[in-house]
Amino acid sequence: MKGAKQEPFGVVLAGGKSRRFGTSKTLAKVGGLPMASRAVAVLKRAGLFVGVISSEDGLNEALGVEIRADVEPEKGPAGGLLTALEWSKQIGRSGVFLLGCDMPFMSVKVVRALLSMRDDHSAVIPISIRGAEPLCGFYDSSCYPKVRQVLDSQDKSMHSLLGLLKVREVPIIEGSEGLWTDQVFFNVNTREEILVAERMLAQQKSIEVGE
Repeated sequence: MKGAKQEPFGVVLAGGKSRRFGTSKTLAKVGGLPMASRAVAVLKRAGLFVGVISSEDGLNEALGVEIRADVEPEKGPAGGLLTALEWSKQIGRSGVFLLGCDMPFMSVKVVRALLSMRDDHSAVIPISIRGAEPLCGFYDSSCYPKVRQVLDSQDKSMHSLLGLLKVREVPIIEGSEGLWTDQVFFNVNTREEILVAERMLAQQKSIEVGE
Protein backbone atom coordinates (compact mmCIF):
# COMPACT_ATOMS: atom_id res chain seq x y z
CA MET A 1 0.00 0.00 0.00
CA LYS A 2 1.38 3.37 -0.95
CA GLY A 3 1.98 6.07 1.62
CA ALA A 4 -0.51 8.89 2.00
CA LYS A 5 -0.19 11.55 -0.61
CA GLN A 6 0.32 15.18 0.34
CA GLU A 7 -2.87 17.18 0.04
CA PRO A 8 -2.92 19.33 -3.10
CA PHE A 9 -3.60 23.05 -3.29
CA GLY A 10 -7.29 23.89 -3.67
CA VAL A 11 -7.80 26.47 -6.41
CA VAL A 12 -11.02 28.18 -7.46
CA LEU A 13 -10.89 29.31 -11.07
CA ALA A 14 -12.77 32.59 -11.39
CA GLY A 15 -10.95 34.48 -14.10
CA GLY A 16 -12.95 33.77 -17.24
CA LYS A 17 -14.99 36.24 -19.22
CA SER A 18 -18.69 35.48 -18.79
CA ARG A 19 -19.98 36.24 -22.28
CA ARG A 20 -23.16 34.19 -21.87
CA PHE A 21 -23.80 35.58 -18.39
CA GLY A 22 -23.40 39.17 -19.55
CA THR A 23 -21.18 40.25 -16.65
CA SER A 24 -18.81 38.53 -14.24
CA LYS A 25 -20.48 35.64 -12.44
CA THR A 26 -17.82 35.28 -9.75
CA LEU A 27 -19.87 37.09 -7.10
CA ALA A 28 -23.29 36.24 -8.54
CA LYS A 29 -25.36 34.85 -5.69
CA VAL A 30 -27.19 31.55 -5.35
CA GLY A 31 -29.09 31.11 -2.11
CA GLY A 32 -27.74 34.42 -0.85
CA LEU A 33 -24.07 33.41 -1.23
CA PRO A 34 -21.68 34.35 -4.06
CA MET A 35 -20.91 31.24 -6.12
CA ALA A 36 -17.17 31.77 -5.69
CA SER A 37 -17.64 31.90 -1.90
CA ARG A 38 -19.43 28.55 -2.09
CA ALA A 39 -16.54 27.04 -4.06
CA VAL A 40 -13.95 28.37 -1.60
CA ALA A 41 -15.94 27.03 1.35
CA VAL A 42 -16.28 23.55 -0.18
CA LEU A 43 -12.54 23.22 -0.80
CA LYS A 44 -11.72 24.48 2.69
CA ARG A 45 -14.14 22.01 4.26
CA ALA A 46 -12.49 19.25 2.23
CA GLY A 47 -9.31 20.08 4.16
CA LEU A 48 -7.46 22.01 1.47
CA PHE A 49 -5.50 25.24 1.62
CA VAL A 50 -7.31 27.46 -0.89
CA GLY A 51 -6.52 30.27 -3.31
CA VAL A 52 -8.38 31.90 -6.20
CA ILE A 53 -7.23 32.62 -9.74
CA SER A 54 -8.91 35.77 -11.04
CA SER A 55 -8.10 39.10 -12.68
CA GLU A 56 -11.08 40.82 -11.07
CA ASP A 57 -10.56 43.62 -8.55
CA GLY A 58 -12.00 43.59 -5.05
CA LEU A 59 -12.24 39.85 -4.55
CA ASN A 60 -9.80 39.54 -1.62
CA GLU A 61 -12.19 41.13 0.84
CA ALA A 62 -15.21 39.33 -0.59
CA LEU A 63 -13.68 35.83 -0.58
CA GLY A 64 -11.19 36.02 2.29
CA VAL A 65 -8.37 34.17 0.51
CA GLU A 66 -5.37 35.15 -1.57
CA ILE A 67 -6.16 36.04 -5.18
CA ARG A 68 -3.71 35.80 -8.06
CA ALA A 69 -4.11 36.79 -11.69
CA ASP A 70 -3.30 34.45 -14.58
CA VAL A 71 0.39 34.46 -15.41
CA GLU A 72 -0.73 34.17 -19.02
CA PRO A 73 -4.06 36.00 -19.32
CA GLU A 74 -6.66 35.53 -22.03
CA LYS A 75 -5.76 31.86 -22.57
CA GLY A 76 -8.77 30.28 -20.92
CA PRO A 77 -8.91 27.68 -18.13
CA ALA A 78 -5.63 26.06 -19.19
CA GLY A 79 -3.90 29.36 -18.45
CA GLY A 80 -5.53 29.35 -15.02
CA LEU A 81 -4.35 25.79 -14.42
CA LEU A 82 -0.78 26.76 -15.35
CA THR A 83 -0.95 29.60 -12.81
CA ALA A 84 -2.38 27.25 -10.19
CA LEU A 85 0.37 24.67 -10.73
CA GLU A 86 3.09 27.32 -10.45
CA TRP A 87 1.46 28.64 -7.28
CA SER A 88 1.20 25.14 -5.79
CA LYS A 89 4.90 24.55 -6.43
CA GLN A 90 5.77 27.80 -4.65
CA ILE A 91 3.90 26.70 -1.52
CA GLY A 92 5.22 23.15 -1.61
CA ARG A 93 2.06 21.31 -2.68
CA SER A 94 2.03 18.38 -5.10
CA GLY A 95 -0.62 19.45 -7.54
CA VAL A 96 -3.96 21.22 -7.43
CA PHE A 97 -7.64 20.47 -7.08
CA LEU A 98 -9.20 22.81 -9.61
CA LEU A 99 -12.80 23.95 -9.18
CA GLY A 100 -14.75 26.36 -11.34
CA CYS A 101 -16.54 29.14 -9.49
CA ASP A 102 -19.87 28.38 -11.16
CA MET A 103 -20.79 25.00 -9.64
CA PRO A 104 -22.94 26.09 -6.67
CA PHE A 105 -23.91 22.53 -5.69
CA MET A 106 -20.44 21.00 -5.53
CA SER A 107 -20.02 18.97 -2.33
CA VAL A 108 -17.23 18.20 0.09
CA LYS A 109 -17.90 14.47 -0.34
CA VAL A 110 -17.31 14.64 -4.10
CA VAL A 111 -14.06 16.57 -3.70
CA ARG A 112 -12.78 14.08 -1.13
CA ALA A 113 -13.86 11.13 -3.26
CA LEU A 114 -11.99 12.43 -6.31
CA LEU A 115 -8.88 13.09 -4.23
CA SER A 116 -8.99 9.53 -2.90
CA MET A 117 -8.75 8.19 -6.47
CA ARG A 118 -5.42 9.81 -7.38
CA ASP A 119 -3.13 6.77 -7.21
CA ASP A 120 -0.49 7.22 -9.92
CA HIS A 121 -2.70 9.19 -12.30
CA SER A 122 -1.71 12.67 -13.41
CA ALA A 123 -5.35 13.79 -13.31
CA VAL A 124 -8.68 12.62 -11.87
CA ILE A 125 -11.70 13.94 -13.77
CA PRO A 126 -15.45 13.25 -13.53
CA ILE A 127 -17.07 12.13 -16.81
CA SER A 128 -20.77 12.75 -17.47
CA ILE A 129 -22.95 12.10 -20.50
CA ARG A 130 -21.91 15.61 -21.56
CA GLY A 131 -18.26 14.59 -21.47
CA ALA A 132 -15.39 15.46 -19.17
CA GLU A 133 -15.80 17.96 -16.34
CA PRO A 134 -12.25 19.38 -16.38
CA LEU A 135 -13.02 22.26 -14.02
CA CYS A 136 -13.70 19.90 -11.14
CA GLY A 137 -10.72 17.66 -10.71
CA PHE A 138 -7.23 16.91 -9.51
CA TYR A 139 -4.10 17.75 -11.55
CA ASP A 140 -0.71 16.50 -10.39
CA SER A 141 2.37 18.73 -10.58
CA SER A 142 3.66 16.47 -13.34
CA CYS A 143 0.97 17.92 -15.63
CA TYR A 144 2.86 21.19 -15.94
CA PRO A 145 4.85 20.42 -19.14
CA LYS A 146 1.69 19.23 -20.91
CA VAL A 147 -0.22 22.34 -19.85
CA ARG A 148 2.65 24.41 -21.20
CA GLN A 149 2.54 22.41 -24.45
CA VAL A 150 -1.19 23.03 -24.87
CA LEU A 151 -0.85 26.76 -24.20
CA ASP A 152 1.82 26.97 -26.89
CA SER A 153 -0.43 25.21 -29.41
CA GLN A 154 -3.42 26.29 -31.50
CA ASP A 155 -5.94 24.31 -29.43
CA LYS A 156 -5.68 25.62 -25.88
CA SER A 157 -8.75 23.78 -24.60
CA MET A 158 -8.87 21.71 -21.45
CA HIS A 159 -10.20 18.79 -23.48
CA SER A 160 -7.08 18.95 -25.64
CA LEU A 161 -5.00 18.87 -22.46
CA LEU A 162 -6.81 15.82 -21.08
CA GLY A 163 -5.87 13.94 -24.24
CA LEU A 164 -2.21 14.33 -23.27
CA LEU A 165 -2.53 13.22 -19.65
CA LYS A 166 -2.85 9.94 -17.79
CA VAL A 167 -6.41 10.56 -16.60
CA ARG A 168 -8.48 8.52 -14.21
CA GLU A 169 -12.01 8.99 -15.51
CA VAL A 170 -14.76 8.83 -12.91
CA PRO A 171 -18.17 8.11 -14.51
CA ILE A 172 -21.16 10.11 -13.32
CA ILE A 173 -24.46 8.27 -13.35
CA GLU A 174 -27.05 10.82 -14.39
CA GLY A 175 -30.12 10.92 -12.19
CA SER A 176 -28.50 8.90 -9.42
CA GLU A 177 -29.32 9.60 -5.80
CA GLY A 178 -25.89 8.79 -4.46
CA LEU A 179 -22.62 10.71 -4.41
CA TRP A 180 -22.62 11.54 -8.12
CA THR A 181 -25.79 13.44 -8.95
CA ASP A 182 -26.92 15.75 -11.72
CA GLN A 183 -27.23 18.57 -9.22
CA VAL A 184 -23.65 18.39 -7.93
CA PHE A 185 -22.28 19.16 -11.39
CA PHE A 186 -24.90 21.74 -12.33
CA ASN A 187 -23.07 24.60 -14.02
CA VAL A 188 -24.31 28.21 -14.13
CA ASN A 189 -23.54 29.94 -17.42
CA THR A 190 -26.52 32.26 -17.84
CA ARG A 191 -28.79 34.41 -15.67
CA GLU A 192 -31.61 32.01 -16.45
CA GLU A 193 -29.57 29.21 -14.88
CA ILE A 194 -29.24 31.29 -11.70
CA LEU A 195 -33.03 31.12 -11.46
CA VAL A 196 -32.92 27.36 -12.08
CA ALA A 197 -30.33 27.00 -9.31
CA GLU A 198 -32.49 29.02 -6.93
CA ARG A 199 -35.44 26.72 -7.62
CA MET A 200 -33.25 23.68 -7.02
CA LEU A 201 -32.14 25.14 -3.69
CA ALA A 202 -35.71 25.88 -2.71
CA GLN A 203 -36.49 22.18 -3.05
CA GLN A 204 -33.86 21.26 -0.48
CA LYS A 205 -34.61 21.14 3.23
CA SER A 206 -31.73 23.49 4.04
CA ILE A 207 -29.40 25.81 2.20
CA GLU A 208 -25.91 24.87 3.29
CA VAL A 209 -22.62 24.98 1.45
CA GLY A 210 -21.31 21.61 0.35
CA GLU A 211 -23.31 19.23 2.52
